[in-house]
Amino acid sequence: MKTTGRVVRKWACAAIGVWVASVIVGPLRLGDTGTDRAVAVVVVAVVFTAVVLLVPMPLGRILRRAVVLTQRRMTQEPDRDSSDSKFFELMWRHFVYVGLGMALSTVVLTVAGPAALWAGVELCAGIGLDAALGGGLKDLVTVGLVVAAVETVLLLVLALPVERRRPAAVRSLAGYLLCLAGLALAALWLDEVEAAGTSWLTLAVVAALFHLRFALSLTVPGMASLVLVSANALVLWLIVWLTGLLHIDGFWPLVGTVALMWVAEWPSRLADAAAENRTGPPPPPDPLWPDHPMPQSPLY
Repeated sequence: MKTTGRVVRKWACAAIGVWVASVIVGPLRLGDTGTDRAVAVVVVAVVFTAVVLLVPMPLGRILRRAVVLTQRRMTQEPDRDSSDSKFFELMWRHFVYVGLGMALSTVVLTVAGPAALWAGVELCAGIGLDAALGGGLKDLVTVGLVVAAVETVLLLVLALPVERRRPAAVRSLAGYLLCLAGLALAALWLDEVEAAGTSWLTLAVVAALFHLRFALSLTVPGMASLVLVSANALVLWLIVWLTGLLHIDGFWPLVGTVALMWVAEWPSRLADAAAENRTGPPPPPDPLWPDHPMPQSPLY
């Protein structure tokens, strides 16, 4: 019953994501009337949810459990000095599991999701609905990313009533809203930054896409901020280049937009750091990623 509820929630959120994609992504057309459009959205969302849950969700659970078990064994190591080889074996295993989780998330976002949407649109066309997904591979990936981003934000909203998930959901939603506020300020203040189509909806989707990035933190003062802002600038540039939903004319406007989003998001990062400090004993020191966990995907 619990799994059924999760699947229904994901399907409903995916359906809203499909509708949003049909509004802001030009090559996607789903029905020419209200009824046809609703039926097409439902069908595409069903296919999308079935594909992204069929294999990725079980694999994601297995990898999450493996990561947790490895971290627990590293933390409970009784005498690290006498078993260095065992500790480094566990650490290497931890890296492998986390890397596989990130790779799985990337495949779902860029391959499985877009392929499922294409199949859903083709199914709609096959049963006589006016549905089409034109453009090239970039447009297909764009639609998949938009659906995944909207679905992720809506699932966070639905997690708010769940007591054990509420703190993390509140922090993540706060980070998204602050990121959106920074992006909106950039669009308002910088003439070189402009949203395509319906501005408020497009900005919300772009912020949601940006929120899908892998969380990464560094502990070297000064240099960490420079590296992370540069990484975020690369992410935003990729979103602009791939989707065309946001137009940023020039390098410095891009940097200025990322800087505004970075500053606006600061309270959320402080809250995440405080929450990490309250979650019990820290994991063993990691010589490559000191004093913080490896980046995790928001999809799992």
